[in-house]
Amino acid sequence: MQTLRKMDEIWEKIEAGILSITIISISLMLVGNTISRYFFSKSWPFTEELGKMGIIILTFMGLGYAARKGMHIEMSGFYDLMSEKARRILGIFINLISALVLVFCTYLGMKYIQHLYTLGQVSTILRIPLYLTMMFVPIGFFLASIRYFVNFGKRMKENVQDSV
Repeated sequence: MQTLRKMDEIWEKIEAGILSITIISISLMLVGNTISRYFFSKSWPFTEELGKMGIIILTFMGLGYAARKGMHIEMSGFYDLMSEKARRILGIFINLISALVLVFCTYLGMKYIQHLYTLGQVSTILRIPLYLTMMFVPIGFFLASIRYFVNFGKRMKENVQDSV
């Protein structure tokens, strides 16, 4: 169990690093392009393409990170009105259903990546294969599904311990 916790901590740092590097890279690239346009009247043609790729990476890698940190969107109006026991039971089902939906989205994302690979589609300016960028879609879904399964397991364990 200690090994899994250590691996989880390392993976959290990797996720945070990927997100940080992506945000910093996009920011520097966009500021650099703005300065280039303003002072030299030349725009960098690749900035829009790399910006789109960066947003895809941020969105889907951020999904897994947000699930890890519990920073996802909540609709808690009815949830807050429920009893503690009902909240606990609903929390178990929410985590399980979320995990299963994300596993299905991972599957669909993998099918999409296979489709892009088969087509051999590349980006317009940089000629980067699109499946390389889009592979972050199923990775993000998969990481989020793992987090929801872990939360499901924790809630089940808490529920069993409370009933004993």
